[in-house]
Amino acid sequence: MHCFYRSEVHADLYALRIDLQITMETLYTGAIHGFPHTGGIAGGISNGIAGTLDRDGALSLIVVLGGSLSLVALVFAFITYSLFSDLRSLAGTTLMNLLAALFMVQLLFIVGVGGVQDSELCISLGLSLQYVRVSVVCWLAAMCHHLYATVASLPCCDDAPAYLKYSIFAWGAPMISFGLAILLQRQENHDFWDIHDLTPFNCWFLGSKATVYTYGIPVVLLLLVSGYYLLKAAIVARYTCSMQLEVKRREKMKRRRALQLVLFLKVNLIIGSVAGCGVAARVWEIPILWAIFCTGHSLQGLAVALSVACNCRVLKVYARKAHKQPKHQIAKSSSMQLLAPPPDPV
Repeated sequence: MHCFYRSEVHADLYALRIDLQITMETLYTGAIHGFPHTGGIAGGISNGIAGTLDRDGALSLIVVLGGSLSLVALVFAFITYSLFSDLRSLAGTTLMNLLAALFMVQLLFIVGVGGVQDSELCISLGLSLQYVRVSVVCWLAAMCHHLYATVASLPCCDDAPAYLKYSIFAWGAPMISFGLAILLQRQENHDFWDIHDLTPFNCWFLGSKATVYTYGIPVVLLLLVSGYYLLKAAIVARYTCSMQLEVKRREKMKRRRALQLVLFLKVNLIIGSVAGCGVAARVWEIPILWAIFCTGHSLQGLAVALSVACNCRVLKVYARKAHKQPKHQIAKSSSMQLLAPPPDPV
């Protein structure tokens, strides 16, 4: 009797475990999370691997955890640059706008992880993400231009009108891409609210044509502009440093400019690589590229924030130039001057 009762209990427990397993697999299928899948073999990746990426929810976990870390890091970096008055220069303010745009990108990216079934919300999410992504690259181009203007000692490079021009460019220019994306999306799909081609990608991208022409090409052009100004800044910085007669002063200038150029180049490579993987994964639907894009996109905010906020030498570069003050005026100095030595004059 006991053996019969025990066997029934084991059978019930086994059935319950099977039901739980089926339920968990259902929760993490591509129908809910919407990760792309291709039939047969796509780019050398078997359908089994793509199915595994869809079912086990690994990408969902990476996106949520990585995106959450990026959001925290971006908030920390933004507070760092807004808290200290010495860091609220034009260079620091443009960087804060870049961090704010990246924060919105990461937040919208996490919103789409669970899958968006409503057509209006899906289209709105895709358009919003594309606008903010282009805005991030616009702010990056503005920062590179300001770096060149500072190195070349162009007049009025730190005045208020310069920041106004950067703001109009970085927040206004993406509206052109936004409008063209709406037109191309409407042309690509006769029904503008048809999202059958967007839900497999969590509505993180619009149609293939809209993604390539209103996101991929503008990002490439903006990155080329950023690289152009970085190259000009490097040439001018090298010439300026060579004109210094004092060896100590010349070496300080070299280290300072090299730090700035490497920092900007690193941020360009991070954002450009993630954007390139995203466009390629959207157009060609290759699972391995999609996995790389999801991982890189979720961690790009963390990488950028750590690069600009967790290095004392970088903070000194963005700090305003400090002037020597008498001892009785130390109490009136700003908080950043009390925490760190004044930046090297350039």
